[in-house]
Amino acid sequence: MGPPSPRTPDRAHLIDWAWPTRGAAWIDPAVLILRLMEAGHTSRAADEWACEHIPSWAVAPRISVASFSVANARTWDEIARNSPQPWKKNMARCANDWVTYWRV
Repeated sequence: MGPPSPRTPDRAHLIDWAWPTRGAAWIDPAVLILRLMEAGHTSRAADEWACEHIPSWAVAPRISVASFSVANARTWDEIARNSPQPWKKNMARCANDWVTYWRV
């Protein structure tokens, strides 16, 4: 969730999907992983959580995830470059950290 999304102490509200599209079932977890990283999880911890809780992530084709991850990191780099708010720069860093992790 971006900073404008409402949060309450006792529950989370997931709203306002900015880029609704159709795609493989593992794409949502790939995007969620970046949000987990933004919240302080390591790449490995976010990946392990997604594998454990989201079946489509556990069987996602590695090469497809790699391609999507590189494209997503480039998107976040452009967003951060054009509007350098701290949270956007952090998302770009998370996306690039994820690409580095996934390549290993």
